[in-house]
Amino acid sequence: MRVHYRIINDGIEIVRCFGTDPEIAVPEEIDGRPVKRMAPYAFSARYTRQADAVPARADDDIFIYETNEDRMFRGDEQLLAGDLVESVKLPDTMEEVGRYIFYGCRNLKVLWFSDRLINIGSGAFTGCRSLSQLHVRLLDGTRSCVPEILGDLWQRIDVVFYEGCGNEERGKISARLVFPEHYEEAVENTPARILFTQHHGSGNNYRQCFYNKEIDYRKYDSLFYSARAHDKTGVITDLVFSRLMYPAGLTEEARESYEAYIREYALPAAEHLTDTEDMAALREFYARRLWSEEALNGAIGYASEQGRREVLSFLMNEKHRLFPGRKKKYEL
Repeated sequence: MRVHYRIINDGIEIVRCFGTDPEIAVPEEIDGRPVKRMAPYAFSARYTRQADAVPARADDDIFIYETNEDRMFRGDEQLLAGDLVESVKLPDTMEEVGRYIFYGCRNLKVLWFSDRLINIGSGAFTGCRSLSQLHVRLLDGTRSCVPEILGDLWQRIDVVFYEGCGNEERGKISARLVFPEHYEEAVENTPARILFTQHHGSGNNYRQCFYNKEIDYRKYDSLFYSARAHDKTGVITDLVFSRLMYPAGLTEEARESYEAYIREYALPAAEHLTDTEDMAALREFYARRLWSEEALNGAIGYASEQGRREVLSFLMNEKHRLFPGRKKKYEL
């Protein structure tokens, strides 16, 4: 990746990025200086001020950073902006991102950052309709800018918090939370000539589970009734297993409530996990003994119909362990 940047008082500001990979990893430092800011519109294709947005050469203000490997693909590289952006990893040194940084990035799905990112410009996520995952490295505590990001987005967002470095190979997942979608719909009562608003989904309630930028797990779990009333089984199933598998702040009462739901809706929950091939959640299903024999048989039939061989093999093994068949008796 080739980077256009500015030198600021306390480090580096990234202006634009060029390359061939839609999964972008912003460097942590350039020429020994920490990368601390992303300029406004840095990943947006909507910015038209050519001198600031796509500088053709290094000048008194803008410099170019690239590696030797980047030069091999110089002919194929493009401005990494707009629809070309699918995943962005911001370094632990990043403290601020400018306004409209991801404006119009319709294919952005995953964003990585740390709790040291404290300032987010206005309209940063305008048009990011595909963003569905936030991976947050908690380096200095439990506060982060997650509530600000969630407040700008209506769709379902899954948030993974890590203790220390931010990847599953090296970092420890401390919590994984599902924030369901929410949206409003204007409905007209024609005879009464009244226009009223209907709210759909529990996502708005779940987005209020932060205090001083810190997640309130008790409040999050207390809203399970709202998810059950407004969201689909698949969303609820993911939410439940995210809490059971990574139980940060999980009370005994909340655990029992989540497990009770899975026992009640074991078959539709298993069908969803089969469709998504979520083997980790299926193993948790078994470890907590949430199966009934009827539900397990139904899940086996569904996995067979859908051609999910790995899931089917796992479920068959679970059946033999949990509900072994009676041995036949032979008389001579």
